[in-house]
Amino acid sequence: MLQQIAFIPQHQFHVLINFKDDERIVAVLPNEAGRFRVVDQGKIIAEVNFNDEHNVVCCQGKLEDNIMTQLEYQIKNYYA
Repeated sequence: MLQQIAFIPQHQFHVLINFKDDERIVAVLPNEAGRFRVVDQGKIIAEVNFNDEHNVVCCQGKLEDNIMTQLEYQIKNYYA
């Protein structure tokens, strides 16, 4: 049986993302495996991970390239 690694709400941080029509603050919840859950207005919009080249890739969900670029920058900046 696979053990699921939980996302940690206590370690969440918030980032400002420019969507096509507006800017919104989304919550980013990390887990211990290095995956990030992205929550917008109470709905999970994606789970992202970093690949071997240290770029963000979607594990679940579908986000536009400009949103992925913003998330990558914000997550790297948060942990810098």
